[in-house]
Amino acid sequence: MQPYLLHPAFVHLPIAFLLLGLFVDAAAVLRGAAELRRAASALLILGSGCLWIAVGLGLLAERTAPHVPAAWEVLADHEMLAFVTAGAFSAFTVLRLIVLRRRWRWLQLVLWLGAAAVLGATAYHGGELVFRFGMGVTAAQ
Repeated sequence: MQPYLLHPAFVHLPIAFLLLGLFVDAAAVLRGAAELRRAASALLILGSGCLWIAVGLGLLAERTAPHVPAAWEVLADHEMLAFVTAGAFSAFTVLRLIVLRRRWRWLQLVLWLGAAAVLGATAYHGGELVFRFGMGVTAAQ
């Protein structure tokens, strides 16, 4: 297996954890359910940790994947957004678990939604790299 294939294989894990956590947290806010809030926090922690692993694997992919010069600008944007996304979710995790805890639940939901929007932009650029520029894709013989 080529090292650059690890990033696209793993990157869906933090996306799933973080988006599922957002929906679980929204249900917790609407229903006032403490057990859902704990589940959302667990998904946030898992997703944030996995996000940093995905960033590391992305840096590995950048060094080992066949280069496509036409994609370099999109690759730079994807990399920058990945660091912003990982930083935003890390900061939100600390803020939620240490500072806010049970206060301002609606504000936390809005912050999570904002971080998820940046996650979506990052994923969009990653998809562009694969589907528009063919990075990491070999042509069938």
